[in-house]
Amino acid sequence: MEITRDNNAKKLAARALGDLFKKVKSAPVLFLSSGGSSLSLLEQVDIVIFSPNITCGVIDERLSADPAINNFLQLRGRLFGATALNWVDSVLQAGDSLVDMADRIDSSWRAWRKDNPNGKITATIGVGVDGHVAGIMPNIDLKIFDNKWVAGYDAGPANKFPLRITATFEFLRSHVDFAIVYISGEEKRRALERVLADSGSLAETPARILGEMKNAKIFTDIS
Repeated sequence: MEITRDNNAKKLAARALGDLFKKVKSAPVLFLSSGGSSLSLLEQVDIVIFSPNITCGVIDERLSADPAINNFLQLRGRLFGATALNWVDSVLQAGDSLVDMADRIDSSWRAWRKDNPNGKITATIGVGVDGHVAGIMPNIDLKIFDNKWVAGYDAGPANKFPLRITATFEFLRSHVDFAIVYISGEEKRRALERVLADSGSLAETPARILGEMKNAKIFTDIS
């Protein structure tokens, strides 16, 4: 895990993402975006780099068909104009349950990996004020993650969007080849400190998984 602290962290993170795509050239890529501030990185990325070898989806989702809430619809909007892209759709469909959608995304990722054994999985990831990462909230029952790449669960009434679908710790740890992590704002200082601390639990601070990932690069404007 590397960390870059700079007032222009957003610009540097976007540049790093662009460099990743240039590096893999025509190799198959599964690109998974987080929502929120990580999604905003795409404002500074030239969509020309999104070529037909790239399959796009989101690494966490909210159970909604509302474009103001659904991360996939926001991602597709950001990449409007990119040609010949492949998608892992995570829009709520009629009759969908939380488990249905999670299983569908899980199956899509596994099918991509089977079809592209030498392809690369790249993700943009954010960290919440509470230390959550992707859609993994603190102190949830991790049994829902057993033998899964993607899990759906109810994060409870304290969460603005309680019905969540998220990549699991196992997927982040073992299957994401490169991750660009963007953490912005003084309100996230404590969460960043917990991520970088010598000790701490994944249950309390899910974002500590960044330290166990293959290649995670943090960009932050927190000095």
